[in-house]
Amino acid sequence: MTTKCIGNDKFEFADKYFPQPPASDTLPKPVFLANPFAELENANTLDEKTLQDKFIDIINQQGLAPGLKMDSCESRPDNAEIDQDRQKVDAAIWREDLAPTDNKPHWVDQLIPVEFKAWKSGGNYQDPYHDDPDIPGGVVVRPTQLRTKNFGQIISYAELVFAVQHRLAVFMLVVVGRVCRFLRWDHSGAVVTEAIDYYEDWQFFCGVLWRISRCSNEQLGVDPSATRLSGDAKEFADMDRAAVANEHDLDHTERQLDVPPEAPFTFAYVREMFSKSLDTQWPRYKLEVPDGKTTRHFLVCKPVFCAKGLIGRGTRGYVALDCTNGRFVWLKDAWRADYLLLEKEGDIPAELREAKVPFVPTVVCHGDIREQTTLTSQVWEDKHPLPGPAPGPSHVSDQPRASSSSSKRKWTDVEDSGVHVPSPKGLSGTDLPYREDCPLRLHRHYRLVVEEVAKPLCDFETGEQLVSIIKDCIVSHHSAATILEKPRLHRDVSGGNVLIYPQIFDDINGKYHLKWTGLLADWEMSKPILADGKRGPPHPERTGTWQYMSVALLSGDKNVEISDELEAFFYVLLYHAIRYLRSTLTGDTAATYLDEFFDQYILVDETYRCGARKLNAIETGKLMVTKSLELRFDKHLDDLVATLLRWFQANYLVSKHLRRQEEERRQQELQKLVQARMPPPPPPPPRDPSHPKRQQSALRKPRIHDVDKLSGSRSDHTREEEEPTAKQWKESKMVQKHVFMHDLLEQFLEENWPVDDKVGDRIPKTWVRRR
Repeated sequence: MTTKCIGNDKFEFADKYFPQPPASDTLPKPVFLANPFAELENANTLDEKTLQDKFIDIINQQGLAPGLKMDSCESRPDNAEIDQDRQKVDAAIWREDLAPTDNKPHWVDQLIPVEFKAWKSGGNYQDPYHDDPDIPGGVVVRPTQLRTKNFGQIISYAELVFAVQHRLAVFMLVVVGRVCRFLRWDHSGAVVTEAIDYYEDWQFFCGVLWRISRCSNEQLGVDPSATRLSGDAKEFADMDRAAVANEHDLDHTERQLDVPPEAPFTFAYVREMFSKSLDTQWPRYKLEVPDGKTTRHFLVCKPVFCAKGLIGRGTRGYVALDCTNGRFVWLKDAWRADYLLLEKEGDIPAELREAKVPFVPTVVCHGDIREQTTLTSQVWEDKHPLPGPAPGPSHVSDQPRASSSSSKRKWTDVEDSGVHVPSPKGLSGTDLPYREDCPLRLHRHYRLVVEEVAKPLCDFETGEQLVSIIKDCIVSHHSAATILEKPRLHRDVSGGNVLIYPQIFDDINGKYHLKWTGLLADWEMSKPILADGKRGPPHPERTGTWQYMSVALLSGDKNVEISDELEAFFYVLLYHAIRYLRSTLTGDTAATYLDEFFDQYILVDETYRCGARKLNAIETGKLMVTKSLELRFDKHLDDLVATLLRWFQANYLVSKHLRRQEEERRQQELQKLVQARMPPPPPPPPRDPSHPKRQQSALRKPRIHDVDKLSGSRSDHTREEEEPTAKQWKESKMVQKHVFMHDLLEQFLEENWPVDDKVGDRIPKTWVRRR
């Protein structure tokens, strides 16, 4: 994360983000005849609380930011519905009419969070940043333990503001003793100013505070495409009415229906999800989404899903109310990676639907939001100019640059969240049309609305139903991969993208049935399958959701193949089976095994690679928890998992064998080429009996003498590479096409499964990962 920051000159930062107010602004700038911060000349000697109180009093009493108010808010946390971690930033700046009086953070209203630190703690400097004029930008994060802790606090506060508000950016003020820094966070990273001595440079600092007070909410990072609703707004009342239970709503329980319901209808669980989202602690918004040349509006409150992590796509998912027709829809708000020529996610399901691909979402509307992009990567590139002709004056453009990208390691499903590790270097793109030396990526604000409000996969009711839902998504994946005109691979099969959606079918006897089906969502990272070695739009090849990526993808750089996608479906099945179904694991063992299998990693040459537990399972074909305990399920699922694991083991061993053969062939060809270019070697010199090695062999050292002797020569004692068996060659072909895994699942679904095998979440709320 330290590489996600770029320093900035204080004047350049202020001019860029806090511009002078327009001439039409008639409020005069405050004039000070003396230094307002005179009493903080010795601020480096003050404790944190004293520094905080004096600083806040000066800001408010001297009127340094007219119309704004800074106040402390570190005494009591907000409600857990807003912040489960109950964080308390030291202070914040609010609009004067929204400033609280209860000393709580009120994260939904904060304009600028403010963090205070004493100059030193235990003799150590507390400023998480360090000015270094020898590096581009002039600011670096020092990796000391205390500074890393303080830096982590700053990140967590910014992340929370992004989660509960609709933001383009979050500005922060960090005060450490007698210096302060302004930060601007977006989903690419942070721009941070050099240290500002607010006592010595009080005129500049007071000028910046005045500029901030004259900035609009949009200039201070608030998203203008999201209108916050007041309690007396018509749309606020519309949301309340839509949340009321309706007797005509359709129960989603699987069953036979006497007659099909009349369209359009609403599933009861969808209205319940919307009603639950209307948390009184959360603000309500009207969001705009492009629909061709027009704009549609949707009403939302608390997100059903919010991705963890500040840097990246920042995905949030809502059950939304369509202002056009009063229907419930699913709205996805994200910051998509702005690759050159990258397809927009909404275009892909529409294309698949046109090609009759089943079990994919139905797009209502989608589009980029008002040309909103992240800006931090542009600052980085400006501070790291490429060598070439003499550059013009330094300038950071407001307009997005055409070429950039994103590393992707996402944590998609709230139910799938595990222990996070830093974004792996191994997931960065190759051969992409952007500055590969730039650690920051350009993201573009995007919203997608689809008809289907699906249920998360964790809501499955039996193991049989889990297998059936995954089988549907394999059908969808196969259909997409075999379209004649433009086949494509999903490239991000995960527990968060395999969803449940009830649908109504008729059978050959004319009977109607409501059945839970799979829905394969989130096609953003999909890529067309092109023939003749052609390349599609640039993507990082090694992309996806870490927990579900194949061992081959996690172990090295390779293109995504059907076998990798099918292995991901297998891991979706395995993860949910371990977490929710009856097995031989008890107590905390299931939680620990899930963490070790799906979240752990090893570091090889500063690149994150496949964890040992998953690798061992594929290499051995067994799910060993300990040397004496093997993971087992009820009979049907156990046989299914064992068969699939054996197939993927065979594929791994055969692929490894073929790669080894190819490498040996390449080395032989290279050796022949080298030998052909080299002159013949000179004849060996005559043997010298006085050579140390010759003398050593004649020494009378103790040796072992036995009637048994080692047979063979040195050439017989080399590393032996075990070749795949004939059965493994055959079984490796079972995962090269969808049909074999699909048919296997169908065979097992024809059997009678237990109806009581789901035992609840096996990860206790009190479980903590072992360090």
